[in-house]
Amino acid sequence: MLLYLASLVNLLSFFGLILPRIGVILGVYFTIYNWRKNGVIIKKMNMIPIAFFGYFMLLAPTLMQSQLLHYDNFSHWALIVKYLLTQQSLPDVNSTIIGFSSYPIGTSLWCYYFVNFVGFNDGVMIFAQFCLIMACLYAMVAVIKDKNKSLTFAVMFLVMTLFNYFNIAIRMNNLLVDFILPLITLAALASIFFYRKNMYFMAVMTVFLTGVLGIVKNNSLFFVMIVLGYFVLTVLKYRDSQWPIVKKMLLLLSTVTVSLAPYLLWLWHINQTFGQQLSKHEVSVTAYQDIYEAKTPEIIYSIIQEFCHHIMSLSTVPTQGVIVINALFIVTIYVIHVVFHQKTQLIKGFILTNGVIIFYYIGILLMFVFSMPNEEALALAGFDRYAASIVTLGLGVYAFFAVRAIDQTFYEQDIAMRTLRSFASVKKKYLYQYMSSTLFFVSALLILSENNGMQYNLNTYPESLPYKIKQLVGNHMILNKQKYLIISADRTQVDNYLTQYVGKYYLYSSHVDATADISQLNRTQFIHMISQYDDVLVIDKHYTFQAMSRKYLHRNIKKGIYSTTFLLKYADNN
Repeated sequence: MLLYLASLVNLLSFFGLILPRIGVILGVYFTIYNWRKNGVIIKKMNMIPIAFFGYFMLLAPTLMQSQLLHYDNFSHWALIVKYLLTQQSLPDVNSTIIGFSSYPIGTSLWCYYFVNFVGFNDGVMIFAQFCLIMACLYAMVAVIKDKNKSLTFAVMFLVMTLFNYFNIAIRMNNLLVDFILPLITLAALASIFFYRKNMYFMAVMTVFLTGVLGIVKNNSLFFVMIVLGYFVLTVLKYRDSQWPIVKKMLLLLSTVTVSLAPYLLWLWHINQTFGQQLSKHEVSVTAYQDIYEAKTPEIIYSIIQEFCHHIMSLSTVPTQGVIVINALFIVTIYVIHVVFHQKTQLIKGFILTNGVIIFYYIGILLMFVFSMPNEEALALAGFDRYAASIVTLGLGVYAFFAVRAIDQTFYEQDIAMRTLRSFASVKKKYLYQYMSSTLFFVSALLILSENNGMQYNLNTYPESLPYKIKQLVGNHMILNKQKYLIISADRTQVDNYLTQYVGKYYLYSSHVDATADISQLNRTQFIHMISQYDDVLVIDKHYTFQAMSRKYLHRNIKKGIYSTTFLLKYADNN
């Protein structure tokens, strides 16, 4: 939030310089302080820090070696971090290299904070986002009543590792924020629950977490409303003579207002900076109206039909996620209510979770109808990625309800009295141990599977388009106005603009074009095409371009980058 406010008043460079250094100083101070106070820093450890340490140490090395691959890293999420680092300011109306100028910069600033201190690198940015992910996951543990009971944590840890499967559309080895949205939401919900008896501190935590959540992505307002809704209910349910209704209303009004302030401040900034100039995917009535007017009733019907067919298909990962959420709720409700005869809030959680999922799916459908061009809407572009967010949230909410309900079934309800013998029978103790061990074992397998998947991506990176371009041009860090033409034999990647976006990112210029089909050009057209650019980048064996270069330019062209002056030096003589 400090970096965000600093960026709005052109002090990003100053705060980006001093904040990490202040953090290091405070880290050293509190380490020494705790050492002197407690004598030892590491006391008796339970499974929580051990499991998280193992999770972190397994994935962190892989992520630090990872390279950017996903399309949207190059179209925006990595590009904006690079821009913030090199320009030390927010994009303005002249920053033509940033096409998605209306996108909030919450996680981009977080990654900027790391690379500004450590150095710019794909792995550093990915690792920075992983640190944020781990912080959110660790915050979820606050909901567990007894931290020394391995079964409740085993259930929650299994859910955390399940997140990776349903996030497979983007994985953690990229900078997209669709996985971040539900995790910050879950962290905020956990903090409200944990501090529910301390109104002031709960309000402060809510302000900070919803403030950050609101500037992560344009659609984050949906998740902000969920957090604020839970905060309002928690405050209204609080019973204390020192908190009359008027005082509660003032707390609610001030907290909600300040929580929404960062999001509203971003909208104001966009309006003041860009005015009526619309950017891609902008939250704007005008933009929505223009897109919607291009849709005929037949197209809208086709979009709805495709949407319904997709969400009903069992091969769709988000649909599998919704089924898993409901199955987990139903099985847990049956065991708790029928087998153990305990009353819980699981049924309320079941209804609430499904209600949120339905509303979110309706929101996705409306987005396809109102804010996406026809071609993307009919293809349901990005659906699995968007839906993965709500599946992650649903699984997290299930974990919250489940761990509290499971704790209520334990033989000894007084946490202070619980020991290794606090079981109704030896048989139930063995059952408890076997279940805990099995859940941890399955969690470990899921983590290894996720790590292996990212290792596979890392091993196949040399075959990717980003690798081809990066190997030829490196990673330019000075924003320039050079005009580049990329020659590629892969027409699909040119037509979907991946080649252009990857070139724009590594060449760090807004004037990057790509072409694959040049077979219809005559000599004059071929030379004219080249003459419009400063440099031409040939990234693979494009036989047509090579043949035309030999014929019209008298140049034997292989993979590489060539200046237009070099290519056209002898063109006029033939």
